[in-house]
Amino acid sequence: MNRPSFLDPLPVPTRLVGGEGVSTYASRHATRNFSNVKDIERAVREQGYPLRNARSAPERLAMWRQLGNLRERAFTEPQTVNGNWVIDRALCSRCLPHLEDGMGRLPWVGWVCLKHKRWIEGDEQTDLARFGEALVAERHWRGRLAPRGVVVDSPLLLLAEECATVGISKVVLEERAERVRYPSPGLLVYPETVKIARLLSRTSFLDAILRESPARCKRAMVEREVRSILPDAEDAENWRALARVWDTVLALQDVVRDARWLGGVPEDRWSVLRYWSGFAQFQRVEVVQAHPLV
Repeated sequence: MNRPSFLDPLPVPTRLVGGEGVSTYASRHATRNFSNVKDIERAVREQGYPLRNARSAPERLAMWRQLGNLRERAFTEPQTVNGNWVIDRALCSRCLPHLEDGMGRLPWVGWVCLKHKRWIEGDEQTDLARFGEALVAERHWRGRLAPRGVVVDSPLLLLAEECATVGISKVVLEERAERVRYPSPGLLVYPETVKIARLLSRTSFLDAILRESPARCKRAMVEREVRSILPDAEDAENWRALARVWDTVLALQDVVRDARWLGGVPEDRWSVLRYWSGFAQFQRVEVVQAHPLV
């Protein structure tokens, strides 16, 4: 039996939510057409369409694009960005039809749905209408961090969240917790998390800490930057955040120094050196090593 070149869409259309993966879309689309994924895929196989069981098999993605009458870019979100894994996560419950769930990859989005002003991390999504600072932080994420390839759950974001958590004022946390229904730890420090991530991935900051200058000058600059994000307060321990940022600075200096000595390309687990203006010299070294006749 010849493989069908084209599959007719199922009669009841299902809107694809941005970033949604094939698994939840297929389940939703099958349910809306009074069937299930297993029966539909079995019927397609019986028509001669070769279909593997792998969730992300190319032919499976193509099949559900046809059955849903979707564009070719559906289900094509990247699995990695700058070496960081793009996790599958719950989509905004307000973006989906009533009582339907969806999972997907959203490399261009932080932990906030700006359309519906909702925090979308974890099991309890919550309204942010009274927490405007988180909405502003999300806009900064999409305007500054997303273009730099920063994604949620990446080492840089985990470091920034840790710094914000240990350095923020307890009074500030309590005041913010009163403004949201489900005050998760990550939500309450989200504005500072985004600011610290922006700092650590900013070209001017990286240039300052990696240039040849006295350590005391670099330390003073780091202290000034951290305190502008996490101000001094009687109930705050911003020195803990400062210590973590300073340790990161020292680690970045070490990998750059080692790369210069060994003639290689510096690698940092936070993936921020690519935004350092001096990184270009190492990229040239990498090209020469890969193509010695260049």
